[in-house]
Amino acid sequence: MSELQLSLPAVLVSPGICAPIKRRTAAALHTCLIVSTSAARAQGWVRAAHEVDWSTIVCTTADDANRQSIRYRVHLALVDMQSATAEGEARFRGLVEQLASRGGPLLAVCGKPDDIMGEVWSRQLGVWMYLPGVDGDSDISLLCSEARNIVKKFEGDTIITPS
Repeated sequence: MSELQLSLPAVLVSPGICAPIKRRTAAALHTCLIVSTSAARAQGWVRAAHEVDWSTIVCTTADDANRQSIRYRVHLALVDMQSATAEGEARFRGLVEQLASRGGPLLAVCGKPDDIMGEVWSRQLGVWMYLPGVDGDSDISLLCSEARNIVKKFEGDTIITPS
C-alpha cells in the first residue's frame, strides 16, 4: 500500500485569468418597459427609472413593446397614452390588455386628464397605477421606487449583489 500524499491545490498564476466575478446586479434583474410616442417624456421617465436602478427598454409603438415584453422579463411597464394619437391610443390599449392578461409586470398607465372612462377601463383590467394628466417627470421616480419595493416582495428579496 502506498502512503497518501497531501498536496496543496494548484494555483493559477496567469495574470489574464482570474476567478469569475458576479456581474448581475439589482439593476440587471429588474426591467422597466417604457412605451411613449413622446421622446421628451420617455427620456424623462428613463432618467426617473435609472435613479432607482431600473434597467429600461424604450418603445414608441405598441407592436415593438409587445415584442420586447415577450423577449425580456419585464417587471414594470409605463404606458403613455396621453401623448398618443387616437390610432396610437387604440394600439396602446391593446398592448395594456395583452400585458394585463399575461399577469406579468406591474402596469402604470398615463392617461389623458379628465378621461374618466380611460381610468375605469384601466382599473377593470387590474392596472396597478393610473396617472391622469402627467406633466414632466411628476414624481415618476417615486412610482419606480415603490414598484421596486413591490417587485422585491414578490421575489422574496433574491437579488444577487456584487461581492
